[in-house]
Amino acid sequence: MEMLIEENSTRRNIMLLLKKNSSMSIDDLSKLIDITPMGIRQHLLALEKKGIVTYVAQKRGIGRPGFIYQLTESSAELFPNSYDKFALGVLRDIKKHEGQEMIDKIFEWRRERLFKFQQTALTDKENIDDTLQALKDLLEAEGHIVELSRNNGHYHLKQFHCPINKVSAEFKDACRHELQLYRDLIGKEVTREHTISDGSPSCLYKIPRA
Repeated sequence: MEMLIEENSTRRNIMLLLKKNSSMSIDDLSKLIDITPMGIRQHLLALEKKGIVTYVAQKRGIGRPGFIYQLTESSAELFPNSYDKFALGVLRDIKKHEGQEMIDKIFEWRRERLFKFQQTALTDKENIDDTLQALKDLLEAEGHIVELSRNNGHYHLKQFHCPINKVSAEFKDACRHELQLYRDLIGKEVTREHTISDGSPSCLYKIPRA
């Protein structure tokens, strides 16, 4: 099993052991990895600063409590997963048994859900500049890499990463509903020049300033 971020082999081993055992003490980790408790403590501190590891105090008779270390919930993102394969498999089964109309409904429901959530964050914005900056922040929080610029009387909203790219590459409904979502949120006739799902390096949306 390969972690997606942590390059240090000792820290990878610590993460794997914590994943397998749920929680462990410094002494337990020290014995299994065969480095000193002080060395383990330093690696745990580095993982804690990254938000990967946390600890709880454990009372052990008389004296100061010991500490038991465990992975945080957010650390799950560092381990391999097959969410894309699962989502694609479900959508393919729905299309096969329920038809394309149901696929369109699913992405329509998704668009409506996103609209309700994102509209709340945009309602108090006084102008198009503030609205687009707030939208950029929302998209980046969802995993997009976004660049916002002005060009010849238009804004260009460019997305360099799509969190659901593997899904949208096969089910273009996702891209179609995303375009409609932006039109609904911004209240302007947004156009799209190209998309990642079609092989371009980014999705480029063009938004009129006036």
